[in-house]
Formats: sequence, C-alpha cells, structure tokens
Amino acid sequence: MASLLICYYSRSGNTRKMAEKVAEGVDSVEGVAVALKKVKETSLEDLLGADGIILGSPTYFGVMAAEAKDLVDRSVKYFGKMIGKVGGAFTSSGGVGGGNETTIASILQAWLIHGMVVQGQQKGSHYGPVAVGAPDEGVEEECIRYGRQLAELTKKLSE
Repeated sequence: MASLLICYYSRSGNTRKMAEKVAEGVDSVEGVAVALKKVKETSLEDLLGADGIILGSPTYFGVMAAEAKDLVDRSVKYFGKMIGKVGGAFTSSGGVGGGNETTIASILQAWLIHGMVVQGQQKGSHYGPVAVGAPDEGVEEECIRYGRQLAELTKKLSE
C-alpha cells in the first residue's frame, strides 16, 4: 500500500485545518495510507518511509515558517534517497499579497532538489492550495481535491 505523509506547522490553526482537509482527500483514495503529523512530531525517518510528502506552512515574510524550514534543512541527511517520491505543498497567510506563491515555491523547490515528483493543478491555486486567513469552503474543497490528486499520483508511481 502506498503511503502519503502530510506534515504541517500551524500557529493560528488555519494551516492545520487545511492539512486535515488535504488528509481527507488522500483518505478518499483506496490503496493509499495517510499520516497527518505536526512538523515537530515528524521525524526524518517519516520522510524517508513515505511514498509522498505534502508540507503545509503559514506564509512568514514570503517563505515557509522556520519550523517547516528546519525539517527541510535536516532532510539533507537523506539527500539522494528521496528521488521519485511525490511532493506537494500548501500555505495560509494573512493577506493576498503576502507571498503565498513564493512560500509554496520554496517548499516545492526543496522537493525538486531532492528529486521528488511535483504535480501542478489546473484548477484553483496552480502550485498548491492557498488560504488567506481561515480556509473558506472553496479552499477546503481545493485541499480535498489536492489531497486526492496527489494520493492518486502516489499510488500510480508506487505500483
């Protein structure tokens, strides 16, 4: 069975709500196990053991939060061993022009450097789900759709 790890950092609870909706989407795909963890509870071995990793972080100064960046920085321990895993990202922020896309791009850039497979979206936020403030119904639906999409890709690549 394929496995997809969703790890997130959330101070206000907005990114956590998004993570739960992404997990709901993953859980809707038969044959894919989902693990939902806070960044501080995520070990490097969790990253290595998953077939796909979706990282969620609030947008702080146009990039991921330090707590999420620390996990990414420590993942260098397994550089060259995460090739072919599926990677994804999502973010929440306090404003429309607060650096949402640059935050997601910073996470996806790390996954690409690890040799991971990143898939964009044609509908909604092309790089990954974005919420401005608390996720509304549209963002929640996008998170579910994103989780389902990446679960299907993870399953396909794990066969």
